Amino acid sequence: MICPKCSADTRVIDSRPEMGGKVIRRRRICVAVGCAHDFDSYESTLNVVARRQREAAGMRAYRRANPERAREQDRQKAKSRALRVSAEVEAAETGQPLEDVMRAWDIKPAARQRPSARTRRRPTPRCNEGSATTPKLETTR
Repeated sequence: MICPKCSADTRVIDSRPEMGGKVIRRRRICVAVGCAHDFDSYESTLNVVARRQREAAGMRAYRRANPERAREQDRQKAKSRALRVSAEVEAAETGQPLEDVMRAWDIKPAARQRPSARTRRRPTPRCNEGSATTPKLETTR
């Protein structure tokens, strides 16, 4: 981590769990000569699984509260899937591109799935590795 006072590297003095283990408190000190600024940093995690479970539970509650609307949505999805399959068969038989067949039949193209966030995320550097102020260490074989 970078020192908020002088922007040099820091090192961890002490590390303890807090709030029942949900947060980690780390005591840090600046390693720059003449600074020696000490401060606390707090690290926590986001429980993505629990959030998705809550969202799914909310959707199930909505479907129970609005059964007619849920059935209509299901019918629309099934109809859309059937039309897309028919368009794929038509495109394969005629040799036309699928997009052209779908446009001629007034079918909206399927929504493209976004790439997973995991594929774009870079790994977090450990202990300031890759920091602008970290000296480059020589590797030996």
